[in-house]
Amino acid sequence: MLDNRYATFALLCKNKSYTKTARALFITQPAVSQQIKSLEDELQLKLVEYHHPRLEITSAGEQLAHFIETTQHQEDKLLTQLRQPISTTNLKFGVTHSVSILIAPALIQNWRKKYHNIQCIVSNTRDILSQIDEGTLDFAVLEGNFDKHAYGSQIVTYEKFVAVTRSSNPLANQKNLALEKVLSEPLLLREEGSGTRSIFTDWASSFNIYKEDFAQVLELGSSTGIIKLLETTGISFMYQSLVQAELESKKLALLKIQGLDLTRPISLVYAKDSFFENEYRQLFLTGINSAF
Repeated sequence: MLDNRYATFALLCKNKSYTKTARALFITQPAVSQQIKSLEDELQLKLVEYHHPRLEITSAGEQLAHFIETTQHQEDKLLTQLRQPISTTNLKFGVTHSVSILIAPALIQNWRKKYHNIQCIVSNTRDILSQIDEGTLDFAVLEGNFDKHAYGSQIVTYEKFVAVTRSSNPLANQKNLALEKVLSEPLLLREEGSGTRSIFTDWASSFNIYKEDFAQVLELGSSTGIIKLLETTGISFMYQSLVQAELESKKLALLKIQGLDLTRPISLVYAKDSFFENEYRQLFLTGINSAF
């Protein structure tokens, strides 16, 4: 377990002020400076640089602060488990909007037998990863791209990524559509930071096509809203499982666009080198069978 100097340094990184840090800890400003200097001497690293009036955290300092945050979260979780029966412990995990529709309900239904309190945070990929960095989430289930070197992860399943429109759209009857042929359609997209949006923009850019090339772009904060709007206008790109019911009922149809043959993983993601890595993976071995 880390001593108080690490906690002081982590708070300093957030406040960017010796004065604010001292006030928060009810100690003097020189005491804060002394703790930071002692930590630098022990680690033989330069953690902060002060250029009046700005306090800057070095690259090494930022990495250490990230380590402290994730370690503190894991320490708190471990102590909670040691002090309480497993049936009364808490679970807080994050999912992207697409995953919240695809598998989250089935996972929660399975896990509620083990955990007293379960919190499921629904947000986009960028925000979810940020919360893992801050140590406020135990883990996440994500679709979309993320830095595999920065996190621990395990692929849960694979999902087909498709183009969708209303069944009455004449383009739905055409085969081998060039991407340029659909630019006259309104493009329905999730917000910036969404995993599905990132997958689409990365793929489209390989054809030198960007969202600005479409006649109109409509951004919505949920896949559910996009699916509903698709019944009357526009096209969108998403995981096929999200619209399987609408495809079967003929409300929506797939667009057969040339070069669109994408399958993307749904991944369990957690802090790199997490003490609870085996627990999280085992949790999914028991929970994922109920979701698929």
